[in-house]
Parts: sequence; C-alpha cells; structure tokens
Amino acid sequence: MDSDRLHAASVPDLLGHYAAILQELRRRGVVRTGNAPLGDYAEYLAARVYGGELAANSVKSYDLETPDGTRVQVKARIVGPDTGAGAIFSVFRSFDFDIAVLIAFDSATYEVIWAREVPAADIEAAGRFSSHVNGHRIRITAGERLGTDVTSRFRATLSA
Repeated sequence: MDSDRLHAASVPDLLGHYAAILQELRRRGVVRTGNAPLGDYAEYLAARVYGGELAANSVKSYDLETPDGTRVQVKARIVGPDTGAGAIFSVFRSFDFDIAVLIAFDSATYEVIWAREVPAADIEAAGRFSSHVNGHRIRITAGERLGTDVTSRFRATLSA
C-alpha cells in the first residue's frame, strides 16, 4: 500500500491491514505472537543466524538454544531520528542465559542498524538495576559498545 493510500485510509482499515500483515508474518513463521512484531522478528533472525531452536514463549530466561547448547537472549529496539539517548532495550530480569544479542532496527525500514553479541556477565555489569521494573536496564548507547559486533551476520541473513 503506497503512502497516499495509507494517508487516505481510515483507522479501522489501517488496523485491518496491520492484522492481515501480522497473520501473514505468522503464516511464514516470522512472528509467533500477536504482539508488536519487532521482538518476534528479532528472535526469528537470531534463530537463522545461530541455528538451533526457539524456546517456548513461556521460557523467560532465554529465547533460543543453539545446537551446542548456548542459550541466547534476544533484545531488539527500533531506532529513529526521535530516539533519545536514554532509550533502553526491554528489561533484563534474569541472567540465566549465555549471551544476549542486542539488535537496533531502523524505525522506517526495519533494516538492521547494528547487532552486538554480549556475554550475560557483561550485560549484568553494564545494566542499571531499577526497582521500579525489577530488572536491569541497558541503554541503547551502552549496548552499541558492548560485546562483539555481529551486524554483518544479521544483514547477510536478511539478504539470503
């Protein structure tokens, strides 16, 4: 749907298209829930990059287990021109994983801006605990400097 048609569409029409898109993404195996698709999309990409199996949605400590048993927690964030320096990834409430993969996506295109692979201990050390959310917060600006750059692996998966 081009931008002129989007601007002319009613809110119910837009939401109907959104629901249809989510249904098609679910049919293709890209998303697993009815939530906003970013988290599911990031997990889908990580599963393609690392192999292995996605954990059941009820597993809270990690999202993916690789063939060698590595438990991977995936965190994603949309980043755009209006994203402030204090923006954070979703909260880490446990550290029962081996590595976290932090992925920043462009807000207009959903292209991978950067991706970092970070050991759990480094996430815990870099995060700031908040009693309000009962977990550790990682700012996007901090996440971009942690661990190992794996951006090219994620971008290669997108083009495959």
